Parts: sequence; structure tokens; C-alpha cells
Amino acid sequence: MADANGPAQVAQFFRRLSMRQRISLGVVLVGGVAMLIFLVSVLNRPSYGTLFSNLSEQDASKIVDKLKEKSIPYVLEDGGKTIQVPREQIYDLRLSFAGEGLPQSSVIGYEIFDRTNLGVSDFVQKINYRRALEGELARTILQLEEVEGARVHIVVPERALFKEDEKPATASVVLKLRSGRPLRRENIQGIQHLVASSVEGLESSNVSIIDSRGVLLSENTRPNSLASLTSTQYELQQKVDSYLGQKAQSLLDGVMGQGNALVQVNADLDFRQVERTLEEYDPEKTAVRSEQVTEEKSTVGDSLPPSTRNSTVTNYEVNKTLEHIVESVGAVRRLSIAAMVNDRSHSVTKDGQTTTEFTPRNPEEMNQLTDIVKRAVGFTSTRGDEISVVNMQFGTSYQDGDFMTKDSPYSNWYDIAEKVFLVLAMGATILIIRSLLNRVRVQVAGAPATEAVYDGNPEVLPPRRPGVQLPSPEDEISEEAQLREQKRQRISEYMNNKPDDAARLLKVWLAEN
Repeated sequence: MADANGPAQVAQFFRRLSMRQRISLGVVLVGGVAMLIFLVSVLNRPSYGTLFSNLSEQDASKIVDKLKEKSIPYVLEDGGKTIQVPREQIYDLRLSFAGEGLPQSSVIGYEIFDRTNLGVSDFVQKINYRRALEGELARTILQLEEVEGARVHIVVPERALFKEDEKPATASVVLKLRSGRPLRRENIQGIQHLVASSVEGLESSNVSIIDSRGVLLSENTRPNSLASLTSTQYELQQKVDSYLGQKAQSLLDGVMGQGNALVQVNADLDFRQVERTLEEYDPEKTAVRSEQVTEEKSTVGDSLPPSTRNSTVTNYEVNKTLEHIVESVGAVRRLSIAAMVNDRSHSVTKDGQTTTEFTPRNPEEMNQLTDIVKRAVGFTSTRGDEISVVNMQFGTSYQDGDFMTKDSPYSNWYDIAEKVFLVLAMGATILIIRSLLNRVRVQVAGAPATEAVYDGNPEVLPPRRPGVQLPSPEDEISEEAQLREQKRQRISEYMNNKPDDAARLLKVWLAEN
């Protein structure tokens, strides 16, 4: 019986509402439905990932046609050069398109020789080989994460009859870098050596690399030139300073705790390339090398015997030492060490309040710390090394745990934003339900006024018009409505007491739907 009177009660309820109440109720219903649709669309929307990027128009057109044939949703970005598909299908689609030879026209490589053409001249074959080599190098460079696009140009001059008439091979590389991903110097040198090693007779110094804005990225200097040596020496200087400073810093941190000592090392390196040849003779140490004896006889007369003259020539070998010394490059000539040590801290309790006080360290302890630093960096007084260890109070007192990275409440902002959004959506839904229940409970009931005819007798007056009386809500609300109200109150109390559990429960319900 209640079901049969339901539509009539609803119609009667709407007739009793004023125009403003009807508009408010309609706005609330439309807002609630729109919010539910938005929640369902956001949670059920598939996550897209990049299938291919930096495609040519021909490849993009073919891939889009294939996706339409397979009824796979896709999104075009970057002016049609990038195609995005649902993440769970990316790798399957890549393998499928690779089997079909897509993409194929973006960069041409050695597949240019797959088509056999009869009667091709030697000049055309050389041009095709150069095109294929340029394409393969571009494909290899595109494997770098920082590179979005690449083009390679190679120039190989014709061989000359004489060596002095030959010109060296050259190459140029144009790179389109991704936004916010600059190339490091090691990457640039790697690209130079990659191109030089792939082309016969090409040196890495003859490979020029520029970006899409025309900025030169490579340093076209020979390995043994002054500019390249200066850059290498500066890097070696920084590495030696950092290495020695970290050794001393780690020892002081282990003794005093982190944040209580700072060490800086400046190493003066010797970058001279010296080759010396020493030849020394020792006159005191001699040896007979050879001895030659000459005997001469002469006749003076018949009665006189012949005269004899002997001469001896002795050759001595003097002791000789020959040394060829090549001094190493980058040897440490002198060290300068500077260290600052924080004062000793201790806690003092006064009047129930704990404060931290600092006291200077005694000379014996400072001498021990200085000796530790000397042994850590290899201090040598004969070399002219200098060291300065100073005790002073730091501007900020760091405790042991202050250098630890603490988790910020906004570190996982995505989960927090999602939780806040679900709580707000749940609260809005509760407000909508509450507003609807309040609309149902409010019913405007007015009793009809009684009419009486006044016959002119002053004693007989027409009865007063009765005022508007509202029935009690308990009489008008059915048992089913009261049960829903009790459930709503329990849900509201549960959400107020346990908002996190309620948010997770609502998230699970939406995911199941």
C-alpha cells in the first residue's frame, strides 16, 4: 500500500514546495549527480603512456590506422608526433608494430640495401652507404635518455694521389634535447668517439655537436692540445682536493660526530712534463779497456847493435752512469689544509630548564685532532705543507640526527591529495543526502479557512481563521524514512570518528563499481 502511494506522495511533496525550494532541490540533485559522474570518470579513466615519440607524419598515420583497426584507444600529443596508448598495452603494441616494420620512415638505416636495384652506379652505392651509416648512428644516439631527436652528417673526401693532398673526414651531429635534460660532458665526448669510431679515418676532434638552438656543445680540441690539458688538469685538481678532504672529514666525523668539524684541502699539483737524461762519470773508478805495445828497431852502423824503442798505449774505461728520468704528471707539490672544530657541548639544567653550553677544547685534544688530520691527508713537512686546525663555536649546533633527511608530511603528496579529494567528495555526498532528507521532512500543511456570513448582529461574529499548524515530523515520516535517518546518523558518526577508515572504504567501493 505504501508503494502504491509513493508516487502520489512525491507529487504532493513537490506541489507543496515553493519555486525557490524546487530550484534549490534541483541544483543539489544535479550537483550530486555531476560529482558522482566525475568521480567515476576519474577513477575509471585508463592511464596512458608513450608508445612512440618524434614520429614522422607517414609513420604516425600508419600507426594510427593500425590502432583504429584494432579498436585501441589512443591520444595524440606534440602535434601528432607522439602517440599514447593505455600503459598495459604499450609493450605488446611495440612488439606487434616492430614485426610489421613500424616505424620505418623516421630514420633510414641499413634497410636501404634490402631493395635490390640492378644497374646502380658506384657513386649511388656510396651515397646510399653514407645515408645508411648516418641513419644507424642517429638511431644509436637516440637511445640516450636526454636526446629526443638526432641527425648526423658525414663528409668523407675522395682519396688523393699524394698524402699531403688528402683532406681529413669530418662529421656534424645535430641534437634535439628533451626539456630540462642537458647533456653532460661525458655524454658529449661519448657521442664524438662513437661517430669517430664508426667512420674510417675520422678523428673525434673533427666531430662537431650542436643542439637545436645552434649552440656548440663539443670542444673541438685535440687530445694533446693546451686547452684539453688545462680542462683535464682542473678536473684532476678537484678530484684530489675532494678525495683528501673526504678522508680527513670522515675521520673527524667518526671522532666528534657529524656537523662538529669542517675540513678543506687545497693540493698544489705539478703538471709539468719533464724528461731528463743524466750522464755521470766517476774518475776514481777506471778499468783498462785496451793496451797497445809498439816496438821499433833501428840500425846505426855495422859494428853497433840495432837500437830498440818500445811504446805502449793503454786505453782506460771511465765509470759512466746514464739515467733517463721521466717525471710523473700530477704529483703533489704542496698541501694546504684548513679545519674548523666546534666547541665541546654539554647540557646544563637550571631552574627546571635544560640549556646547551659550549666550552673550548683543551690544547692536548686539539693537538690530537691536528695529528689525525695530518695522517689522513699525508702531511709532509719537508715538502712545505701547511695545516691550520682552529677551535671555534659554530653558528648552529647540529645534533647527530639533524643531517638525516626527515620525511615531510607532503612527501607523498599524491596519496594525500587523493585522500583529501575522497574525503571532500564523501562529505559533499553526505551533505546532499542530508539536504534531501531535510526536504522530505519539511512539509508545508495549511488548513482551509472557514467562511461565515455576518448578519449584522454584533453578538454573532464570524469565527476566527485558524492559523497554520505543522504536523509533528514523527507523524509524517514513515518507518522506512526513520530507519534511513538512523543509518545516516551512524554513518556520519563513523566518518567523524574514523575519517581515514571511511576514506579507504569509500575508495574500495568506488574501485569495485
